[in-house]
Amino acid sequence: MPYKVAIRKNATGEIRIYTSTIDWHESAHFLWTDGNYACDCNRELFFARAGGEDPTLEEVQCGDTKFAALYAEMEDGTRIKLDEDATCPSSNSTPR
Repeated sequence: MPYKVAIRKNATGEIRIYTSTIDWHESAHFLWTDGNYACDCNRELFFARAGGEDPTLEEVQCGDTKFAALYAEMEDGTRIKLDEDATCPSSNSTPR
């Protein structure tokens, strides 16, 4: 099932919604919280793409403090909290 992820750039507080190109599956939560998508380098790429930008890999750096994945939202509106220290707003307060 396709899903979206709310990603916050911590330095500015800006939140963008990234639409995943793969379906949510049983290991997707791990991928975003402890796996490859938990690294700033990937989150920066997703954040940029959500804003219509096309960054190059040379521009991004690894780390774990620059971006937060707030939640994943399924097609039916169900939200799954991702980062432990992030808030998961109700579905009627979705960032645009």
